[in-house]
Amino acid sequence: MNELLASNKTQELLKDTIKYYGIGNQCQKAIEELSELIRALSRVHYSSEPSVIENFNEEMADVYIMLEQLKLIFRNQEDVKKQLERKLERLTKRINKEV
Repeated sequence: MNELLASNKTQELLKDTIKYYGIGNQCQKAIEELSELIRALSRVHYSSEPSVIENFNEEMADVYIMLEQLKLIFRNQEDVKKQLERKLERLTKRINKEV
């Protein structure tokens, strides 16, 4: 999935989307999509119906797209990468202590 979002074609599409709708609108859209994912996660926690799972998957995809746009808007891809590495390292240490 990372490869799909990181492709030049996708990155150009996301940049064009930001230009077309504007930064403010896309930030608001990210808030909306994150909220929809929260609701979908709440539903999937209680139901395994195919439509509920499909909606959850759709909302996850929307959030991935919006997170990529936020990285472009805030130009913080390297900072996010560093934080991911730090948090994954911390998680590894926690898990290794508990095993």
